Amino acid sequence: DLEYAKIAWIFFEMDIDNVVGYDDVLNMRRRIMAVTDKCIPVWHKNRRIDEFKRMCDQFAGKIIGVTGFRNEDIRDDQYLMFVKHARKRGCKIHCLGMTRKNVLDKVPFDYTDSSTWVHNVLYGSLNGRKLAHSYSTVRRGEALVQSYIIGMQMQDYYYKKWQSVCRD
Repeated sequence: DLEYAKIAWIFFEMDIDNVVGYDDVLNMRRRIMAVTDKCIPVWHKNRRIDEFKRMCDQFAGKIIGVTGFRNEDIRDDQYLMFVKHARKRGCKIHCLGMTRKNVLDKVPFDYTDSSTWVHNVLYGSLNGRKLAHSYSTVRRGEALVQSYIIGMQMQDYYYKKWQSVCRD
């Protein structure tokens, strides 16, 4: 989304509830939001569903985040409900760390991100195939470029697939 790319800088709220407590997280959010609207709040399951709904109401017209890490906060079969609720409240939704095709095929997120393209190569695979040790170490740069290109093709595919659903 070009609108998203034009933002000079943007950052995600940190998941530090278990360190400082949710009340302190909310206080930090208020202080940050008093200065800039470039912070994306991220919902986590310890905050409960009611808090997700409140967050959607509070940030109507803005971007909110959820985690895409498998078995963290949201089961794969629940993402669509989260997206639908956020959209009803006028929010766009960013899923952090989401590259599972079985989810992306069914859920029209507005935005996602992932570092899978790097991690696959670091752990010795490219596009689902095991890499020879020499290729994944000595020629790692080439493998990373190939993996990046594959990731960009995947991004382009899902952008086109969901363009009419996600774009105003």
